[in-house]
Amino acid sequence: MGRRDTLIFGSGALGHEVAMQLAERGIQVYLYSNDLDEVGGLLAKGLQAAIVNYMDDDKLREIGIGNWVKTVFCLFSDEPKNLFLTLSIRALDPNLKIVCVCESTSSGERLMAAGATKVIDPYEISGQRVHELIARPYLVEMLENTVFGKHIDIAEIEIPEHSTLSGTPLSDLQLDRRFNLITIGVVDLELGNQLIFSNSGVAHCMDAGDILVVIGPSQEITRLKRAVSEDSLEPISNITDP
Repeated sequence: MGRRDTLIFGSGALGHEVAMQLAERGIQVYLYSNDLDEVGGLLAKGLQAAIVNYMDDDKLREIGIGNWVKTVFCLFSDEPKNLFLTLSIRALDPNLKIVCVCESTSSGERLMAAGATKVIDPYEISGQRVHELIARPYLVEMLENTVFGKHIDIAEIEIPEHSTLSGTPLSDLQLDRRFNLITIGVVDLELGNQLIFSNSGVAHCMDAGDILVVIGPSQEITRLKRAVSEDSLEPISNITDP
C-alpha cells in the first residue's frame, strides 16, 4: 500500500461516509478496522481498507503514526475504543490531528482530555463539513511531559478534611512532573459540582471536599491517591531545592 497521510479507524457506516466525503474533495484515505467482514465489504466497494490491531503501538507505527500520518479519525462505534486509540496515538505523536466521534457531552470531554484535537457529534455535523475539520488549523495541547503507561484510567480524588492542599492553586500541583498524570480539572462543590478545567484560565484554589479529576497510568493514580490520603503531597511552591 502506498503512503497516505489521513487514516480512519472504524469501518462502519460513519467511517464509510467520511471516507466518501473526503474522496470527493480529493483526499484519499485508508480505513482500518479489527473486523474482517467490515474490511471485506469496503474492499468490495473499491475503498482502501485493512485489518490492524489498534492496541499494538508497533502496528500503529508501521502504518505511519508518528511518521508521515498527519490526520486520524477515530470513528469506532463505542467510546472505549476511541478513548484508548486517542491516548495511544497522542503518546506516539504530540502534533497529530485527531478527530473523534463522541456519544455525549461527557464523552466528548473525556476524548478531549485524552488528546483529541476535535470532537464531533455525528448527529449534529453533516458529512459536508468533515473537510472543514481537517482543513482549518487547530491548537493541539502538547503532552510531551506525560509518559503514558499501558493501563490508562480516569480517576476522581476527593481532597480530605484538614488537607495541606486546602488553599493551594490547582496549577501548583504540576502532577505531570511528579506523577506522569494529566490534570483534567477539579469539581468545586461550592459551585454546584461544576468541573473547572485546568486549562480554562481560572486560578482555582482547592478546598476540602473538592474532587480532583486526573487521567493517566493506573499505577500513577494509585500513587497520587496514597499521597493525598496520607497528606504527603506538597504544592510545588513549597518545595525548595537543597
